[in-house]
Amino acid sequence: MTKLTSTMKYSIAEGSVYNSFFIATQGFIITSIALFFGSNPLEISLISSFPVIAQLFQIFTKKILKKFRSRKKSLMFFAFLSRTVFLILPVLIFLDFKNKYILVAVFSIFSFFGTFVGNIWTSSMRDIIKFEDRGKYFGFRNIFSSISGIVMLFVYSQLLNLKDTGKSMLFITLIMSFFSIFSVYLLYKHNIPESDIKALDVKLGKTFKDSQFKRFLKFIMVWTFAVEFTRPYFSYYEITILNVNYEFLGHMSMLTSILSIFLYMLYGNMIDEFGNKNILSLGMTISTISTLLFFLMRVYNYKSIILMDSIFSAFAWSAINLAILNLLLEIAKDPVENYVAAYSIASGFAAICASLAGGFLGNFLKGKVFYIFDESYYGIQLIFIIGFILRIYSILLLSNVKAFEKPLKYKGIVISNSISFRRRDVNLGIYTKILSIFKTNKEK
Repeated sequence: MTKLTSTMKYSIAEGSVYNSFFIATQGFIITSIALFFGSNPLEISLISSFPVIAQLFQIFTKKILKKFRSRKKSLMFFAFLSRTVFLILPVLIFLDFKNKYILVAVFSIFSFFGTFVGNIWTSSMRDIIKFEDRGKYFGFRNIFSSISGIVMLFVYSQLLNLKDTGKSMLFITLIMSFFSIFSVYLLYKHNIPESDIKALDVKLGKTFKDSQFKRFLKFIMVWTFAVEFTRPYFSYYEITILNVNYEFLGHMSMLTSILSIFLYMLYGNMIDEFGNKNILSLGMTISTISTLLFFLMRVYNYKSIILMDSIFSAFAWSAINLAILNLLLEIAKDPVENYVAAYSIASGFAAICASLAGGFLGNFLKGKVFYIFDESYYGIQLIFIIGFILRIYSILLLSNVKAFEKPLKYKGIVISNSISFRRRDVNLGIYTKILSIFKTNKEK
């Protein structure tokens, strides 16, 4: 890799600083913040799904760039707007004014304007970093980003364990605000090259006439719906019903993050050998285990189950995150922008439907109990069973998508995707950045 420029160094620092506050917008941390502000399951569901819903607006990025006539100005405008909005939270907590609607508004601004930051940043970095250096550079950058995320998971989980919940939330939101503002400053230090900007003429008609891609879109909509439908309730169940210790949750999240660093390297090699579809199917199948584990989780066994889920999640989501966008680009035809736009719209629409459906159902099931063979279950646990069924169905839909796949062979046993995943007893903000990087590789 060639010598790092000042912008490349600032980018590495920005990635670490950004992840230091972004990690608090995920999982049990954001669920705890939302509950502190009095949010119900519907509002928690919306907050959790905003980053995916925001993908609907990605197609307007180049039109916005044309309006600003400057990459740097547009980048700083949206970064300042989307990240400094977190300053509102510690002020509200200090004044003891807990308004859940303001919290929803804060996260909607962060998600919807933040999607433009990601797109503009990615297109700029493509011009800054040479093609042959991108793999090593972004891998190097991601290592520092992952380490900062792991460290901050520990810090946030320790703060959540404070007996004074108000002070705990004040400290957490102050730290989030500090890192979010600091990340804006680091973006300001970037030397962003300008370029001729032409409005993107997105034509979706061609993609919907592609029968192969329509099968992929059907799969991606069901899969996104399945994931977003259940996403907030894993942490919700752990915190509100089982009262799991925050320090323990933090340690398990750190375990998942550490394992994922190594698994990304493993799956990267496996994709070259067995294809994106096989690795994606593998990850999705493992991810279904989480929904069953949470359905069986009780007060007396939650530690062992959460430990297993943390390990399974690392194996599942490392594969899914790495393979799903590669698969999109594998089956997309030129111009690839149309297919990316269709993918973003389908994912965003499915996320809206899932967050609303899951949220209303969560509100209805909240506080309810049902019985199976005289054993009691919480109403929220029904959502995990529905999610389990939806994930299996999405795996079956994936089997209809045609892509390169080499059977996985181990000691004479062949695991063929088209066979094993059709059986009846078949037993998961950043995306935009990864997508643009892969897209560039394909164009080259």
